[in-house]
Amino acid sequence: MWIKILLIILMLAILFSLFRGLFFLGKGDEESSRKLVKALSWRIGLSILLFIIVILLHYFGVIELRDSVLPVETSVQGSSNESIQIPKSW
Repeated sequence: MWIKILLIILMLAILFSLFRGLFFLGKGDEESSRKLVKALSWRIGLSILLFIIVILLHYFGVIELRDSVLPVETSVQGSSNESIQIPKSW
């Protein structure tokens, strides 16, 4: 449970840094551009940290990531020698 809270806090910190950078982008003066670069650097650093944490948690078996994006049908329906029916609309 604490891992989910940590990941959510990191995501919120990334969003905060992103919107902070957006705020400084709108100002447009010299000092704001330095703050913009700093805010976006924090966002990149936090994003890399989040990515590394998720990869390590998966490596050590703490969290399970999906194996594939597409749904996989596990039941076997007929043999592989059957012909494929193509709809007439194609």
